[in-house]
Amino acid sequence: MSIADRFQPGRPVLSFEVFPPKRDGDVESLYRAFGELAPLRPDYISVTYGAGGTNVGLHYEINARLVKMGITPLAHFTCVGQGKDAIRAQLDKLWEAGVRNILALRGDPPKGTGKFVPHPQGFAHAGELVAFIKANYKFCVGAACYPETHPEAKSPADDLAFLAAKVKAGADFLVTQMFFGNDAYFSFVKRCRDAGIATPVQPGVMPVQSPKFFERDWGVGVPPELRKAVESAADHDEAASRGLEFAKSQCRDLLGRGAPGLHLYIMNKVRPARGILEAIGRKS
Repeated sequence: MSIADRFQPGRPVLSFEVFPPKRDGDVESLYRAFGELAPLRPDYISVTYGAGGTNVGLHYEINARLVKMGITPLAHFTCVGQGKDAIRAQLDKLWEAGVRNILALRGDPPKGTGKFVPHPQGFAHAGELVAFIKANYKFCVGAACYPETHPEAKSPADDLAFLAAKVKAGADFLVTQMFFGNDAYFSFVKRCRDAGIATPVQPGVMPVQSPKFFERDWGVGVPPELRKAVESAADHDEAASRGLEFAKSQCRDLLGRGAPGLHLYIMNKVRPARGILEAIGRKS
């Protein structure tokens, strides 16, 4: 089923994002998590793509497993390191496996390679990938967006122009990068609407699990109270609980103010998913 069709007034779309494990043998733990997530009835589970297009085989396997389980997958797909023929071959394979929804991304370059360099026979921007998929397939296509502006954008206006191009190319719905200040999300949605972007904008929420999260610059604002709560925790479990409590409050506020759903970056963990669903009153 098309994910875009699930965005209906009064019915929030709920989804979880997972990533392929670094070692193929670890995939069984992810499949066990799928078994625990299935009763929560997510509208879809989003499966990330390895940096630079790595883990292609495992990425396919995970998406195919979700189809067999009766769970709608959203397969991430990037422009990195591959030309149109390779892109077409992978999309053909996903379609044959029953995948019907793609998140089209430019993608990050492989670690240590620095600036993104387009493949000579590939695409430089996500909008070009969206247009290619829409011209050749019947996939429902999602795209990413950044309430606090993409880190490589020259300005918020420039970032919004690229987003408008992705939507014009055929993006059916949008999923945001994580954020911790809900006002940033609602301000961004207003800017989208003012720019003529009418597609659903599903907010992305990350339940912080550890103080280590703050060691990386994610390009998003972090409320001092969240950082203090997590960093002052006595141990890992308390830190995760405090991060989850912040995320619960954030999710309740988002839905209360009319957000069309929640996209939860759960880092392959079931506990945050269950906790947030309980907090918003969604029963399995």
